[in-house]
Amino acid sequence: MKKFLVINLLFLLVSFNSFAQKEAKIIEIEGKEVAKTRGENPNIKTDFVCNPVDVEVEKPSATRGSTCTINIDNYTGYDIKVYVDGDFYGWVHPWDEGGVTVYGGYTTVYCITAGGTYEWSASGNCDDYFTFKLRKGNSD
Repeated sequence: MKKFLVINLLFLLVSFNSFAQKEAKIIEIEGKEVAKTRGENPNIKTDFVCNPVDVEVEKPSATRGSTCTINIDNYTGYDIKVYVDGDFYGWVHPWDEGGVTVYGGYTTVYCITAGGTYEWSASGNCDDYFTFKLRKGNSD
């Protein structure tokens, strides 16, 4: 009888664990060429600074543990800068992938090649795990 109970308990634990795991949402985004004549980019609030001064930011408000993981799959030969809600969050190297974790509820993800040739953008409300597959456009 104990053996039967232990086996059933293990079965329930394994079933619950596989049910609780979520699949990643994969979103393919095709890039578009950036216009050469435009001024400041409205999608960027804070940019990467090579030698920044120390500026302390305020502690974020309580989020009850809600986070969002954004994975970027770079299917191009370019270095790509990643911005979430206009703030710089990191780089993704050519033919590589990388991810950032932010507090849940982002509204925009904006990616641009380091030289400003191609850009990608998406919007939504993230409280989960997303993968954005970045491609140059119809040519690849």
